[in-house]
Amino acid sequence: MLNLNRLHILQEFHRLGTITAVAESMNYSRSAISQQMSLLEKEMGVKLFEKSGRNLYFTEQGEVLAKETHAIVAAVDHARAAVLDSLSEVSGTLKVASFQSLLFTLAPTAIARLNEEYPHLQVEISQLEINSALEELRARRVDVALGEEYPVDVPLVDPSIHREILFEDPMLLVTPANGPYSGLKLSELRDIPIAIDPPNLPAGEWVHRLCRRAGFEPRVTYETIDPMLQAHLVRSGLAVTFSPTLLTPMLEGVHIQPLPGNPTRTLYTAVREGRQGHPAIKAFRRALSHVAKESYLEARLVE
Repeated sequence: MLNLNRLHILQEFHRLGTITAVAESMNYSRSAISQQMSLLEKEMGVKLFEKSGRNLYFTEQGEVLAKETHAIVAAVDHARAAVLDSLSEVSGTLKVASFQSLLFTLAPTAIARLNEEYPHLQVEISQLEINSALEELRARRVDVALGEEYPVDVPLVDPSIHREILFEDPMLLVTPANGPYSGLKLSELRDIPIAIDPPNLPAGEWVHRLCRRAGFEPRVTYETIDPMLQAHLVRSGLAVTFSPTLLTPMLEGVHIQPLPGNPTRTLYTAVREGRQGHPAIKAFRRALSHVAKESYLEARLVE
């Protein structure tokens, strides 16, 4: 019978490509990882790996097993989730990775409701940008990743991940309430200071492409991942920025207007395939969805 932990190691080797990276990800020594991979070969009775120089690669049979492993692990996770879902109590620890704007808005209210409804369930949250959050999810170090996609993104397609959309969140242009930048439209932002995320993050990349489609390169004067700092710089009359509708109740003393074409970001939750039936994950997703609908309705009322 195949050892589940060794299959997890195989998954990590398929994802990361080196024994050193797998050892670091799983907090094992390199020798321990090598030993487990050798034992997996013995269990299968075929050669799964081959060396070329100092590097290790999959054989054809190793590639076949690595692809099948996703379904095997998902089936085991599904079975565990089904058993736990048959119990009457939702309990344990749920580890969640979230980016900042959801930590400002949806997550605290959702967790407060879960604490009241399920006192034996503990939710732990770490702040991570989406790419890092998905890596933590694939490495099985978190249970849920909260994510966002912008119009320029390729939607997440990964058979090892189950994604559930929360809602589409319209993006807005935020300018100072007074001063020379007040009320400017997108077409008027050439050479205007902008406060946005770095371009290697989804929101920052989206702003760069949005401005280029409007015919100019954005003049990024303030680069920060903190949406509240971005809003403060705008409120101070130093820059303009772009904000999701969800954050508008927190944006005081600024001018807010829609963007041409009403572009949106997609908010979603991601879990490992097979675990979507886990009672704690179902409870968290349900609470977050309810809070998201309420928060969105509140945000849309803000002029």
